Amino acid sequence: MNNDMNVNSLIRRMKETRLPEVDVTTKVMQRVYCFHGKHRLHRKQRWAFRKSPVWIAMSILLFIATASVSAAILYKTTWNGVQVYIGGNTKDTIKTANTNEPSYKEKLETVLSKSADIWKTISLDEAEKEFPFTLLRPQASKFSLVKSLGVVPQDKNYHVKSADEWWLGGFYDIFQWNQHDIMVRQNMDVEMTESVQNPKKTMSMTFQDSPWESVEVDDDTLAIFMANGTEKLLIVKYKTADSKVISIELEGDIAKEDLVKLAKAYVGK
Repeated sequence: MNNDMNVNSLIRRMKETRLPEVDVTTKVMQRVYCFHGKHRLHRKQRWAFRKSPVWIAMSILLFIATASVSAAILYKTTWNGVQVYIGGNTKDTIKTANTNEPSYKEKLETVLSKSADIWKTISLDEAEKEFPFTLLRPQASKFSLVKSLGVVPQDKNYHVKSADEWWLGGFYDIFQWNQHDIMVRQNMDVEMTESVQNPKKTMSMTFQDSPWESVEVDDDTLAIFMANGTEKLLIVKYKTADSKVISIELEGDIAKEDLVKLAKAYVGK
């Protein structure tokens, strides 16, 4: 099976919940993740769109086929058999800083407080039993870990309801440093895990329409960074010893170098 992913920001395995009363209509990206019924590679894939309240002026187009990359390619590499491309961005996709915008932490807390019938929070110990991978825990660093929580649906069979829903599932660590909140979220990237574990399955990803740049590519780590206004986003794909791919998303209004330092605290580098 061939998956060609045109990614303007993140790829996610998502089922979603609507963002209640949070004004993000012009300040969001649509994040798309293709997922298989019962995780079987030969099953037909379905689509899920979601709005994320932090990463703006980006969209993900995920499609299966031998689709060509339409944008000019500025960078390309191969990571564990996955083709990764960074395309050009246009000026109208780059926004100016908005210091009055709520942080991702604040928006997450708002959504969780108004979606208690759909989502529940769990402790680290509970999450270690709930999630299908070993959670990555950060080493000591200059960043202060102030809160950790897992988020899972109340109903394990919960499915996407609309294009405006946001999948909250994952494990979150919230840090503070220099009066800034930094949110770190991790999940297993099922699609990439299947590609890494199954040599017959090929996959490609294209990041474009925002100022993306490659930060690090080695055998077990792929890191891509984007800065757009006050939004700094570092996406890390980490291959574990048992060939599972963990997706780590680090977001906060701090320098790229600091997000990278925090990411390395998770992957032991």
